Amino acid sequence: MRQYRLVTSIGSALLAASQLFGGNVHAAWPQDQPIKLIVPQAAGGTNDTVARLIGKELSKSLGQSVVIDNRPGASGAIGIQAATQAKPDGYTLALASDTSLTLGAVRPSLNWNFNRDLVGVAMIGDQPIGIAVPAQSPHRSLTQLLDAARKTPGQVAYGTSGIGTAQHIVGEWLSKQAGVEMIHVPYKGGGLATTDLIAGQIPAAVLGFAPLLAQQKAGKVRILALTSAKRDPGLPDMPTLGELGFKEIMLDQWAGVVAPRGTPPDIVERLSSDIRKALNSPEVQKELTDRGMNPNYMSSAQFDSFIKKTADDWARVVPKLNLKLQ
Repeated sequence: MRQYRLVTSIGSALLAASQLFGGNVHAAWPQDQPIKLIVPQAAGGTNDTVARLIGKELSKSLGQSVVIDNRPGASGAIGIQAATQAKPDGYTLALASDTSLTLGAVRPSLNWNFNRDLVGVAMIGDQPIGIAVPAQSPHRSLTQLLDAARKTPGQVAYGTSGIGTAQHIVGEWLSKQAGVEMIHVPYKGGGLATTDLIAGQIPAAVLGFAPLLAQQKAGKVRILALTSAKRDPGLPDMPTLGELGFKEIMLDQWAGVVAPRGTPPDIVERLSSDIRKALNSPEVQKELTDRGMNPNYMSSAQFDSFIKKTADDWARVVPKLNLKLQ
């Protein structure tokens, strides 16, 4: 009887401790176990590059290996779904982006919901979207490209990193406002689209600024306009869509780390703090800016608030565009 009372007392004490600390009693984290960072795009793109950079820094600070798990497909829906279904124990994270939210607006039938199933850990950075053509293209300006599309409806194509992505939305939004009809060519990631753009396999592309910037510097592509509010300091001659008369199309792509909702708050805060420290490093900042990504840290609470507002914005814009999910 005395032994039974002792066991009961220990159990009661553990329950009380769990209640006192908000249910956060769990095994020490991280244990000797790899942490998986899911990237919903193919290797070689901007999100993959950012994930590998942040994964490397987290591995140092946490003392555990961070494994990059590329899960491309369905414009990122496959990778994000895998993250929503993972155990919320801090050992599975995902590199989310603007596309992770646009998917919810474009495909309301998805069996996961970003706000319901994921929690923001930290924003990493952002970049504008660029409209570009191959270096050998006869189009020297966005006006010339749109004029060509106007003269030959349905003949001018543009590539993006996938159906339902922010790039796809910008392409359709621009076409609608310019009164032209262009063909959307979706790829399984920005890296693949950039490769075909350079080779002249597609006459234009709407992609993140980061992959386009390196190719512009190499003389392989020509960026015609950006979706940013202001001109890029490194490319002062590059106009924005707002300056060219498309004032509503003003947005940035972003990238950040998320975790399955239910991940213990102390783990989320530890990860967020370590990402903040990484982004404060001059070396990491240079790595990001050299690739066209603007470091822009947000804490977990700030990131969650940003995600909710952005999801609401896309829910208003997307239905007006009548996107073709071919």
